[in-house]
Amino acid sequence: MNTRTIGILSLCIALAACNSEPAEEAAPTEVPAAETPSTTMTAPVVMEPAPEGLPSRIAREVIAESGQTCTEVANAERGANGTITANCAGGETYQIYTQPGQGPVAVEQ
Repeated sequence: MNTRTIGILSLCIALAACNSEPAEEAAPTEVPAAETPSTTMTAPVVMEPAPEGLPSRIAREVIAESGQTCTEVANAERGANGTITANCAGGETYQIYTQPGQGPVAVEQ
């Protein structure tokens, strides 16, 4: 055989391999729903600074407007990020901040 014939035979063998039927694939295994990881993502809460003013006054007003229970704000301090942490006389602690689209909020911690 000459070089040309060998080249043509090699090409035919390669084409035959490309056109051959694929091997049987393994059936996919089913994972029980309880083991499937959750793909639901929740948006993080955006905490912007609380409204300007005396921290104890802002805390008292925002806590009252949100319907939370706080008989008296014993201590309120504004943090470096502008949010306010308020401690009530009854032992409750609230984080006061501004949530975009909602306004000032008080979240019990």
